[in-house]
Amino acid sequence: MVSQKTSKIHTTCSYFWGVHNCPLCLQNLLEKSAEKETRQEYALAMIQCKVLKQLENLEQQKYDDEDITEDIKFLLDKLGESVQDLSSFDEYSSELKSGRLEWSPVHKSEKFWRENAVRLNEKNYELLKILTRLLEVSDDPQVIAVAAHDVGEYVRHYPRGKRVIEQLGGKQLVMNHMHHEDQLVRYNALLAVQKLMVHNWEYLGKQLQSTEQAPAAVAARS
Repeated sequence: MVSQKTSKIHTTCSYFWGVHNCPLCLQNLLEKSAEKETRQEYALAMIQCKVLKQLENLEQQKYDDEDITEDIKFLLDKLGESVQDLSSFDEYSSELKSGRLEWSPVHKSEKFWRENAVRLNEKNYELLKILTRLLEVSDDPQVIAVAAHDVGEYVRHYPRGKRVIEQLGGKQLVMNHMHHEDQLVRYNALLAVQKLMVHNWEYLGKQLQSTEQAPAAVAARS
């Protein structure tokens, strides 16, 4: 389940953009959070909501009230620090908790999955439960496609991943999308199911390569 704090940030982002005192509202969330972990979560959620880009745009405008300018600068500095400290896993975790999956670089990074697949087991499989939940409830084709892809990568890089995904009901959820109306969803669901079924990854890689090369060979002969 997406955390209540992260959901609160998403509501704040949606509600206050375009409102005159928006920077102050967001600043208060960062300043008045006593725990460092909470402040970091707020900052990550703001980055996920594209607040950093919005602030950069606001900075270019002129304001009669100097407090607004100072608030914007404060937020830019704080979020800039968070970006510098942001690990790829933090970025992934924040995106997943937001429920707004997109094809950001971490999803396609072999290095990311090799180093972090096992971390999806942390906190009683919190992130995996969110991932499978998105497969069940999301109606956004991109979110479903990315979630199916991530399930496949988790299984491919974590030896006991297949068993974990089955216990969470993820295998059936992925299979349910093999006949989805969206082509990209079908494709990623199919790949994920293959990864759930096949144990020899080198063999699977060769098979996928052969499948991709076959149409090209036929076209060359015609």
